[in-house]
Amino acid sequence: MPDISLSAGKAIVVFRAICAIGRPCSVAEIAAEVGYPRTVTVRMIATLEHYEFIERGGQTGLYSVNPALLHHVQKALAQNPVLSRVELIMRDIVNQTQDTALYMIRSAGTALVMQRVEGSAPVRIFASEVGMELPLHCGGAPLALLAYAPEEDVDAYLSQPLLKRTERTMTDPDAIRARLASVREAGFSVGDEDLFDYVVAVGAPIFDNDGKLAGAVSVGNIIQRYTPERVQEVGRILTETIAKY
Repeated sequence: MPDISLSAGKAIVVFRAICAIGRPCSVAEIAAEVGYPRTVTVRMIATLEHYEFIERGGQTGLYSVNPALLHHVQKALAQNPVLSRVELIMRDIVNQTQDTALYMIRSAGTALVMQRVEGSAPVRIFASEVGMELPLHCGGAPLALLAYAPEEDVDAYLSQPLLKRTERTMTDPDAIRARLASVREAGFSVGDEDLFDYVVAVGAPIFDNDGKLAGAVSVGNIIQRYTPERVQEVGRILTETIAKY
């Protein structure tokens, strides 16, 4: 086990819980979310408040994320060379396909939607918004993230019960492993009504300069717009556009 601070880890878990609740929340709500005793939760909350990660409402007494954190987040994003590249990739893909593009990263066993660039197609899908956490075993970008994840991470993910989002969601671990192998062979993934009904999405991985998986981009729309021929064409557009940048 790595040499880590368990107390710091608990504080991070509490902070993530406050973020996940998504609204001002009480100590009791936070404790229930993380499963820690109230005394431990209170101590972690006090630590986060002291270092200005969270703030307590003066009238309500409820806790929420401190907006001042946005300044640090913006500075961190500006220093990330991958994100500026992702922006160029997404806009290029949107120009070629007219469909909305999404950028996702793998975060705590989910696909986290980080960026969204709107397309100009007459029909648009608003199922996935920035900040949403989606399962990794279905959908365009999530499948690409799982296909290129380390093998031990894939094994750990597939060892847990898998949510069946639609009638077409694949939940058998062996079948998913075979599907992931097909994704790696093709270079892109296809989510065919397995994350949202009536929606098809095509995804592809993005790697940083060191060859490490930096996320995945996807585009999609209603099934009527994504014929088998268009799926292959969009897959080609994604892989070639990512390679350009």
